[in-house]
Amino acid sequence: MQSIDVNGTKIAYLDTGEGLPVLLVHGFASNVDVNWVDPGWTSFLVDNGYRVIALDNRGHGASQKYYETDK
Repeated sequence: MQSIDVNGTKIAYLDTGEGLPVLLVHGFASNVDVNWVDPGWTSFLVDNGYRVIALDNRGHGASQKYYETDK
């Protein structure tokens, strides 16, 4: 996934496909892969002509975390 710096925090995101954009935002304690990629939603939307933009919220998935992950 790509990332962007937002006020000093690295936010990971997926931007794939062409067409009308669809923004996918996961729920608490999840990430883009678990909510959208693994169940097939991103490929379904791209295959049907949409541009998919999905982000890992701060502290989730591949986005920057401000806590220890080894505990």
